[in-house]
Amino acid sequence: MPKILLLTGMTPDPRIFERLLPLLPTAVVVDWIPPNSNESIVSYADRLSRTIVNDQPTIVCGVSFGGIVARELASCLDARACVLVSSVRSPSELPPWYRCFRAMPPRFAESIMKIVGEVAARWPRKFRFASTWRLRKLNGTSGDWYRWATAAVLNWTPSQGTERVPVIHIHGDRDSTFPIRYTQADRIVRGGGHILPLTNCTEVAEILLGLAAEHSAA
Repeated sequence: MPKILLLTGMTPDPRIFERLLPLLPTAVVVDWIPPNSNESIVSYADRLSRTIVNDQPTIVCGVSFGGIVARELASCLDARACVLVSSVRSPSELPPWYRCFRAMPPRFAESIMKIVGEVAARWPRKFRFASTWRLRKLNGTSGDWYRWATAAVLNWTPSQGTERVPVIHIHGDRDSTFPIRYTQADRIVRGGGHILPLTNCTEVAEILLGLAAEHSAA
């Protein structure tokens, strides 16, 4: 049976897979590597692929930001398939409020986000909303990863190799991060939000196991 590589979202916390992993006997979580300054997702995925032992058939599965990297990583590894969970196939599926910032060069985008993170960190606690707490992740040295990842998504241009790998896109119809109306999902999880591996692990596992069995028989 193919090995299933799992990539977390922009928050690099493997606990998002804690309910999914027991259902997938051949799955492993991929550890992120530090990005280079202003590095593109295509370049990052290429470097990441060199840290992975690629000695058997592979399916690459990524959640949210991890799905974007998964598209490029699957191409680098010549994977049998790529599974996107709560993610997007291409920049055209990003919500409009993401796409309007795509003209920003990566260095400028990271600088703007650093300022936004600093403002959010200084915002009076009693006036903080959920969005303000999220923006605080962009602040300081600990925000380096988030600033890079956000800028990389804004400047992502898929490589030609991504077209070689079949894609299955799983999406919740209540996803507020990447609203489903902007995507072309293959499998829709009714009532599902953005963290499907935790909230709908059975549905996600069934799709991955079915795909793995299909490629085992091939």
